This record gives sequence, structure tokens and C-alpha cells, in this order.
Amino acid sequence: MKRKLIAPIALAFALLAYCGPAVAHHGAQGYDLTRRITLKGTVSDFVWANPHCQIYLDVKDDKGKVVSWAVELNNPGNLIRLGWTHTAIKVGDEVTLTFSPGKEDKPVGICADVLFADGHKLHSSQGCGGTEAIL
Repeated sequence: MKRKLIAPIALAFALLAYCGPAVAHHGAQGYDLTRRITLKGTVSDFVWANPHCQIYLDVKDDKGKVVSWAVELNNPGNLIRLGWTHTAIKVGDEVTLTFSPGKEDKPVGICADVLFADGHKLHSSQGCGGTEAIL
């Protein structure tokens, strides 16, 4: 009986070891999904690429120093279904982002919702731990 269990257990461990990197890729351990913050700034870059799009936002802190934030979005396929395009955000756009911040006071975030100066909004929190858009 013990010998019959060894092969399935070994196979299960091998699969877990093989699939571990895929699970790690989708982890959100570096972000505080219980909080949402809002920052206004200037887009310094917008990356439309798999596996995740990125918005880079330059924000002035209370002392006037520019802090560069990197905010992760969904993949392009999911964003298209939410109304985004690869030209939705341009370098130099003044936007307000609401997102879950990184832990440990790092200037990173995930699942941003974007409010543009003209009042239109883009939502990207699909699949981000159940957080809702609050813009």
C-alpha cells in the first residue's frame, strides 16, 4: 500500500515545484490590497505589453520633490475589454490614479483607476482581489 502512494505523492510534489514560479508571478504580496490611495501627477511612461501594462507617474511630494511611481495594471487583453487602448494614456498626461499601494513605503502600486483632466475615467481593477473602483 505504501509503495502505491509514493509515486502519486512524488508526482504531486514535482508538479508543485514546477508550477511554483507561475503562482509566484500572480502573487500580490508586495501590495496592500486593503488600502487605496489617490495621487495626481504627470505620466512619464505608459507601457502596453504582456504580462502587465504599467503606468509611470511623476508626483510632487509635500516638499516639492518629484517621486516616480510605477503602477501595475491588468494585461492588454483584459484592459481592452474594459475600454482601454494602447493610446489611452500618453506621456505628459495629467491624471489622478487611485490604486492599492506597495508595502514598505515603496513608490509602487497595482490595480489603478485613472481619472483624466477632462473627467473621463478608466478602470483596471478587474481581478485585483475584489477591490472596487472608487473614482
